[in-house]
Amino acid sequence: MLTSTQPSHEDAHDSGHFVQFYESDAGLTEEVGAFLLRALNAGGTAIAIATADHLASLTSWMHARHTASAECDRYDRLILLDAHATLERFMVDGWPDETLFVSTVGALVANAARRGQPLHAFGEMVAILCEQGLGEAALELEEFWNRLGEHYRFSLFCGYPGSLFPGAEHTQLFRHICHAHHHVLPGSPLRDAGNKELHLRLALAEQRARSLEDEMQRRTTAEHQRDAVLMNSPVASALLLGDTHTFQLANPRYMDMVNRDDLIGRAYLDAFPDERGGPIAAALAQVSAYGVPIVHEEYRTRDARDPLSTRAHTLHFEPLRASSGTIEGVILTAVEVTGYVRARETLERSRAEREALLSELRQANGAKDEFLAMLGHELRNPLAPIVSALELMGRHGSDSSERERAVIQRHVDHLLRLVDDLLDVSRIIRGNVELNTQLVDVREVVEKAVEMTGVLMQQRAHRLKVDVDATLKCMADPTRLAQVISNLLINAGKYTEAGGEITVSSAGSNANSIRIGVRDNGIGIAPDVLPRVFDTFYQAKQTIDRAEGGLGIGLALVKNFVKLHGGHVEAASDGPGRGSQFTIVLPRAPSPVLAACGKQETRIAPPSSLVLPRPERDSGTHERRILLVDDNIDAAEALAELLRSYGHSVKTAYDPTAALEEAATFRPAISVLDIGLPVMDGYELARQLRARAVDWQCVLVALTGYGQNADRERSRAAGFDYYFVKPLRPADLLEVIDRLSIDASGEVR
Repeated sequence: MLTSTQPSHEDAHDSGHFVQFYESDAGLTEEVGAFLLRALNAGGTAIAIATADHLASLTSWMHARHTASAECDRYDRLILLDAHATLERFMVDGWPDETLFVSTVGALVANAARRGQPLHAFGEMVAILCEQGLGEAALELEEFWNRLGEHYRFSLFCGYPGSLFPGAEHTQLFRHICHAHHHVLPGSPLRDAGNKELHLRLALAEQRARSLEDEMQRRTTAEHQRDAVLMNSPVASALLLGDTHTFQLANPRYMDMVNRDDLIGRAYLDAFPDERGGPIAAALAQVSAYGVPIVHEEYRTRDARDPLSTRAHTLHFEPLRASSGTIEGVILTAVEVTGYVRARETLERSRAEREALLSELRQANGAKDEFLAMLGHELRNPLAPIVSALELMGRHGSDSSERERAVIQRHVDHLLRLVDDLLDVSRIIRGNVELNTQLVDVREVVEKAVEMTGVLMQQRAHRLKVDVDATLKCMADPTRLAQVISNLLINAGKYTEAGGEITVSSAGSNANSIRIGVRDNGIGIAPDVLPRVFDTFYQAKQTIDRAEGGLGIGLALVKNFVKLHGGHVEAASDGPGRGSQFTIVLPRAPSPVLAACGKQETRIAPPSSLVLPRPERDSGTHERRILLVDDNIDAAEALAELLRSYGHSVKTAYDPTAALEEAATFRPAISVLDIGLPVMDGYELARQLRARAVDWQCVLVALTGYGQNADRERSRAAGFDYYFVKPLRPADLLEVIDRLSIDASGEVR
């Protein structure tokens, strides 16, 4: 430990455990050589554990200064050891092992100390450990020497290069090393004063001076490096110092960005007065006040090369801190993002244009769907009087016009199919298709489809073969399934030359599905057309006479209706002129359903199915009072004339007000009401007729162009007894009329 006693100059060098922080190797050699010679001249032993260079310098110095050195070597009183090799003998995993130290260095000291003569030792193993960054290990080794000194009398001289402790971060280690020794010998003439406390203070002062000098040097170097980095930065950069944010530095890219070359030494707001209160001035103030980095997106500047355009930059504000932690200024960097911003703006415009286009397309598509729905609905209205007129012409019995009526009837039926297909397409697009699923006999459905297409087959003289398994049943809407099969038959009939052969077959392909196929030997399908035959409105190239015609929706309806049933449809052809095959694949009816139904027969409902059960048929024919309400005058008059030809009393009205007035005096037994009436729709008219018919009974029949289940339910709620979709088949209405029974007073029961 350090003591307040003041030993003589020689005592300070020859007693205890002392340290010197040297500045030059030559000075160290002088000090250590003199220290070792004093022991040798007194008949004692000298030990030097040093680097190879220092050992060589010591040997040369001692030979030059003392002629007896050769004798010292002979008597083995001067011991020279390589410091690195000696360290390896007791260092374990970067830490000194005391047991190994005692058995090596300690044994050497003990052997020399037994002679009782002065023993001087010099060592710089601790300096080597510090140089390797093992400061704590060096302090531990110093303690090993101190404990060795408690057992043996010797003087230990430790040497450290002053350059090992250049900065403030080394001050604490420096102090610990000083306190690990009895006294300190600084590399200064003041050591001759013999004052240990003064020597310590001087050594510490020298270390602080070195630290300050090193700090200044490192700071200067760092500033030069920082400035060099900023000046050569690939992005615009500037350094602003102090509270006024004065430009200390601005690289060429920054000068180009702001189109200025007079910024150095000027405060930011002096250089850019228009920025006062702006985002950059605010960011500079916040970074200086709080030391938090700030990023400002898309700062715009006018492009000096093109005054009509702007450049966009992302600005980064970073605080510049001193070693004490205080904020000295702000580093401002600007990354140009003009290309990115323009690309993003272009993309945003493209997206906006795309959305606008999609919106227009959706509106156009919606308008198209609305048009199809309205077209199909409106086409029903002119068909209604045509159907009634045809029926009336038949009632008149004019044989001369029989052929003409047949032609008109065929084309009316064809037009009806087209209208129904248009409405079905519209419902599918809107998702409004409703299936009346039940257990059906596949053979009966096929027979119904064959019946629906019989006229076409006869006209084109086709040979139609039916091969259907009579045991097949499935869960399906019988009307829609018959429509699907008839569409395939119509398609086969149109695309097969007159006199061709068409086959309808069905069979169970496995325990879970059934297959219904329609095969023809017609014109076939080209390979490039085959993948698109089920697309809505798609048709292969037609000849100018459009002999095959159509709207291109029949097969699309087939695909969609089969899909709604949980199945799929397949198309196959070997190519043009080699016929085609269409196959419907549907799931079989589950076994529990078949067991529950037993042997009951399932009948196909007629196309214009009624909402309520029909009354029992009357045994005779009676005159009925019938009120027809329709704003289509031709349709109302044609149907009225037809009903009168059957002996019924008929009144017509073309608007709801007139209908209510007529009903009050006419007291109809049956009222047939169009739903789409002006001012008051048919639903409201039905409710008012029900409310006014308090002393007579009236059967209400709805007549409309809409045929969804929701429309039927709404009609039921309004009080209608029956529901028909336009164009009305007169036979259906006559059947309803004939089923009504009347009592003796003429009132309906």
